[in-house]
Amino acid sequence: MKKLGLIVLLLLNASAAQAGFVELFNGDRLEGDFVKLDGESLVWGSSNFGDVKIARSKIKNISTTMPMKLSGSATPCLIDGMKQEYLFYSCGGDPDQRSVPLASLEIMLPFESHIEGEYTYRGKFGLSGFFAEGNDIRSDIKMKTHIEYRRSEFRHNANIEYASYSSDREAPDELWLGRYTLDWFFRERWFWTNDVSVGADESRGVEQYYTLGSGTGYQFWENSDTALALTAGLTYLNEKYEIPDEPEDDFSEVNERFALRLGTNFRYLLPFGVSFFHENEITRSLEDSSDWRLTSGTGLSTLLAGSLYSEVKVDYNIDNQPQQDKEREDTRLMVGVSYEW
Repeated sequence: MKKLGLIVLLLLNASAAQAGFVELFNGDRLEGDFVKLDGESLVWGSSNFGDVKIARSKIKNISTTMPMKLSGSATPCLIDGMKQEYLFYSCGGDPDQRSVPLASLEIMLPFESHIEGEYTYRGKFGLSGFFAEGNDIRSDIKMKTHIEYRRSEFRHNANIEYASYSSDREAPDELWLGRYTLDWFFRERWFWTNDVSVGADESRGVEQYYTLGSGTGYQFWENSDTALALTAGLTYLNEKYEIPDEPEDDFSEVNERFALRLGTNFRYLLPFGVSFFHENEITRSLEDSSDWRLTSGTGLSTLLAGSLYSEVKVDYNIDNQPQQDKEREDTRLMVGVSYEW
């Protein structure tokens, strides 16, 4: 009840007079008040110019009486200004002042908007392939959909993937995957991540698999130009393998294990609208250190028009203990287009 009363009091006090200013490094000063963070920019409601987008890197100081919802705090926070690149604030009547670089702040929105359930939603659909006729006959196609939904300090990600790989007009190896991930930002850049996935990969001899994972992540930075995140944790894997025509004596149809997992996700916007991206994940069994696997994807994405992009990507995977008659390493070059919304 005390916490609820504090929230109501802060909101009532702020509604009486919400006024402030933003000061830029070039000496400009805009009266008004905070509207929202939008990628790498702050949207400021200027008294004279309406809503103005300002790059975070240009901001020297912020002053506002508006109660805010910030990453990792369940109670309203009051902004205490900036020193160099750091934003100082205090939350829920706590006398201890906190600070975070403005450029890396994940969540900052008016507390009233947080109560009303403000959210963001975006997605991406990609179609890519590689085809060859002549001495090398190949027909590869891959479709992938990614959807991200954010509300307050929760980030939801869903991925659906399907691929078909064929060579020399043989029956294609098919791959499909469904994965859901939930991230909770309990501090400014720290998040608790949980995921579940199910799929199949005939190219590795896996008839069906599913995984359950949990761990901790750190978002070094994230904006429309660049992002870097690191995750580490524990995952449970259960794989059912295709039975070879002549199975070896030590062949096992099912492999279930707990494994350590480490992953990175990086992207960077280069000149002329070209974006570089790289993501990888490595898992290692807790029972057998030689049972490890690396999956990675590296590529370039180029804006064509509107929300349409061209994409060149190299998938590189290593299974240190591959199934019978399967190769340890896989490398695939895919060229395609993607649509983002």
